[in-house]
Amino acid sequence: MISLLSSCANWQKVLKKSAVKLTYLIADLLNTTKIEQGQLSLNRTTFPVSELLNSCCSHIEAEGTYRLKLEGDLSAFLYADQQKIEQVLVNLVNNAVKYAPKSLFITFRVEQLPSAVKITVSDEGPGIALEHLSHLFDRYFRADQQKSQTSGLGLGLYISSEIIRRHGGRMGVDTSPGEGASFWFTLPNPDR
Repeated sequence: MISLLSSCANWQKVLKKSAVKLTYLIADLLNTTKIEQGQLSLNRTTFPVSELLNSCCSHIEAEGTYRLKLEGDLSAFLYADQQKIEQVLVNLVNNAVKYAPKSLFITFRVEQLPSAVKITVSDEGPGIALEHLSHLFDRYFRADQQKSQTSGLGLGLYISSEIIRRHGGRMGVDTSPGEGASFWFTLPNPDR
């Protein structure tokens, strides 16, 4: 009886995880359509970056495998669509978990620049091959196409970069093979 209950609990976890993945895939497809049709709306408000970082990725720490480190100017404020910027951060953290699974630490760094706030999400994984860098933010591109063990359509970075671009910011990556990847984006200062 106990093993049957344990088996049911495991199946429930698998089904829940599959449902979440399917929900993300559908949301990515809908967001891509909105972007293509110029209908991605932004609901901007001013909010502290610390609030965003504390709320967006608690699911990763709750699993107990990864530790999130927060560094830099956590007192900075953003003027942006909080839900959309949270979507960008969740995508970057999920990618770090997917593509750098042995990296136990994921670091958020916040920098106040003269005209923008810069947020960087870094992992300690294998990094990204240089030949992939020019395509990372293209729609449907996946850097691990040959050994694709991970789910997804290759839309996350495309959607994230479009969200940042529509906020008037920029998005990029700093990486070296074997030394991890640091995805970053900037958002104009709230007082601009």
